[in-house]
Amino acid sequence: MIPPPAAPTPAASARRDRRRLGDERRRSGATIATYAVLALSMADNTTVGVAVPRVRDTFHLGVTSLQWVVAGYIVAFAGLLFTGGVVGDRYGRRRALVVGISVFGVGAAIAAAAVDWRMLVAGRVIQGMGAACSEPGTLSLLRHLHPDERSRMRVLGGWAAASGLALAAGPVAAGLLVEVGGWRAVFVAEAVLAAAAAVVGARLLPESADPVAGRADLRGQIFVAVTLAATTFGLIDGQDRGFGAPRVVVAWVVAVLALVAFVRVERRQDEPVIDLALLRDRRVAAGLLAAAASTFTLFAVLLLVSLDLQVVGGLSGLGTAFVFAPMTAAMVGAGLVGGRWVVRAGSAPPLVAGLLIAAAACGWLDLELRRPVPVVLTGAALAVMGLGFGLVVAPMVGTVLARVPARRSGMGAAAVTAGREVGGVVGVAVLGAVVDGLLFTNLTHRLVEAGIPVSYRKVVVDAVRSGSPLPTATPPPDGTFLERYLAAIKQQVIDKTVELGKAAYVDSLRTALLVAIVVLLGGAGGVAWLLRHTDDDTPTSVGPRC
Repeated sequence: MIPPPAAPTPAASARRDRRRLGDERRRSGATIATYAVLALSMADNTTVGVAVPRVRDTFHLGVTSLQWVVAGYIVAFAGLLFTGGVVGDRYGRRRALVVGISVFGVGAAIAAAAVDWRMLVAGRVIQGMGAACSEPGTLSLLRHLHPDERSRMRVLGGWAAASGLALAAGPVAAGLLVEVGGWRAVFVAEAVLAAAAAVVGARLLPESADPVAGRADLRGQIFVAVTLAATTFGLIDGQDRGFGAPRVVVAWVVAVLALVAFVRVERRQDEPVIDLALLRDRRVAAGLLAAAASTFTLFAVLLLVSLDLQVVGGLSGLGTAFVFAPMTAAMVGAGLVGGRWVVRAGSAPPLVAGLLIAAAACGWLDLELRRPVPVVLTGAALAVMGLGFGLVVAPMVGTVLARVPARRSGMGAAAVTAGREVGGVVGVAVLGAVVDGLLFTNLTHRLVEAGIPVSYRKVVVDAVRSGSPLPTATPPPDGTFLERYLAAIKQQVIDKTVELGKAAYVDSLRTALLVAIVVLLGGAGGVAWLLRHTDDDTPTSVGPRC
C-alpha cells in the first residue's frame, strides 16, 4: 500500500507563499512598466500641442513650422510602427521595448536642448522612432505575462485605459509643466520618465519572441514609412509653396507610388508587415476607422485650440491646463463606460455614439470661439468632446485586437496605434492647412476693411507667416512731442493689427472645426455601415482568434 504524501511543513508552505507573493509582485511591476511605456508614447501626442504656443514665441514660427513640431513625432511613430512590431516579434519584445523607450528619451533630451526649430523637429522624429519600437511590444508582453484568460482580459482593459488616460491627461500635464519651467520642461520630464521606464522594464519584464522563418518584410516597412512621410510633407509644405509647386507635386507622386508598391509587396509576403486580410475584416476596418476619425480631430484640436487659448486669449500654461482639465476627466470616465457598454451591447453603439457626441461638441466649440475667450464654456465644450472620444477608446481597441491571432500580436497592436497616428497626422496637416490658408485670406480682408496702409499690410502678413513679432513704435527717451505723438499713432496701428490678426485666426479655426465635424460624422456613418449584420464570433481570415 502506497503511503499518502506527507503534508507540507509550515516552513515549506511559508516559502511557497513568499515565492508566490514575489512572483505576483514582479508580474504587477512588469504590468505597470508596460502601462508606463504605453502612456509615455501616447501622451506625447497631446502634450506637445499645449507647449507649441511657447515654442512659437521662442523661435518665432508660423503655423506650418509648428505643424512640423507636432507632425514630426507622429510621422516617425506611425511610419515605423509596423517595423517596431516585427522587430519585437522576431528579436525579443523586452529588448525592443527597452531600446525603444531609451531612444524616445534621447529624442526628448535633444528636443529640450534645441537651439532652433529644426533641432527640435529632429528630436521629435527621434522620439517617434523610439516610440514605434517600444509601443507595439506592450500589448504582446501583457499577453505573455497573463496567460490566464480572465486575468488577461482585465489587463487588456487596463492597457486600453492607460492609453486613453495618457491621451486625456497630456494637455493638463503639459500646461502645468509649461507654467513651471516653460516648454522645455515638457521634454525634460519625458526624458526622465523614459529613463525610469527603461530601467524598470529591463529589470522586471520577461523576454518573449515569436521568430518566423524567412526574411523580414523590409520593403513593406519602407513603403509604409515613405507613403506617410511623403503625404505629410505634401500637405504641410504645400501650404507655404503652393500645392502645385514642383517639390510638392513630387511628394504626392512618391506617396502614391509607395502606396501602390506597398499593396503589391504585401500580397506576396508570407509574413507581411500588415496582413491585408486583416483590413478586409469588417470589424477591424470599423475599429481602425473609428481610431482615425477620432484622432483626426483630437490631435489637431489640441494644437489649434491651444494656440487660440494662449495666443488669442492670453492664457498662461496653468490657465490652459484648467481649460483642458474637464476634458481629461470626461475621457477617463467615458473610457470606463465605453468598456462596459461594449460588453453589453457590442462595439457599434459606443463607437457610433462616441463619434456623434464628439461631432456635436465640435459644433458647440465652434459657437463659443470668440473674443474674449469664454473660458468656462470652452472647457465645457471640450469636456463633451472628451466624453465622445472616451467612449470610442475601449471598443476601438478591443474590436481590432480580438481579431488578431496571438502570434501576430505585435502586428495587431501596431495596427491599432497606426490607425490613431495616421488619423492624427492627417488631421494636423489638413486642419492646419485650413487654418493657415484662411488665416491670411481673412487677415488681408480685415486689414483692407480697417484701412491699414498697403505697405504695412505686407509687414503684418509676413510677421504672421513667420511667427515673428510686429515692429514696435517706441519713441526715443528724449524725443520731441511730435516724435512721441507719431510713435503713439504707430502703436495704435500695431495694436489694431494684432487684434485683427487674432480675429482672423478665430474665424479660420471655426472653419477647421466644421471640417472636423464632417470627418466625425463620416466616421460614425462608416462604422455603423461596417458593423451592421456582423457577428462577434466570426473568425477573421488572418487566423484563429486568441
